[in-house]
Amino acid sequence: MNLLFAFLAACALVLTACGYTGLPEKQWYKPNTDYTAAEFERDRADCTDKKTKVLAEDCMQQRGWAALGADIGPAVKAPEPTYKSSKTRY
Repeated sequence: MNLLFAFLAACALVLTACGYTGLPEKQWYKPNTDYTAAEFERDRADCTDKKTKVLAEDCMQQRGWAALGADIGPAVKAPEPTYKSSKTRY
């Protein structure tokens, strides 16, 4: 029973690792414009290299697409709160 459990856990680990592709795929939108899924799929197909299957981001941007969250800068650490002394001078 323990051997079966260990085997299944190892298989799950291997399958999970094989499915990991690294960075998540970007999501795209056209700011201030109505667009259809068909329009996006057409532009995505036209901007994807047929051999390497890599999406050319500059091609998407030339067609008016922007990466979702592209206008958001890197995360900034919040400043540490300052505490006043509980001792008062009154």
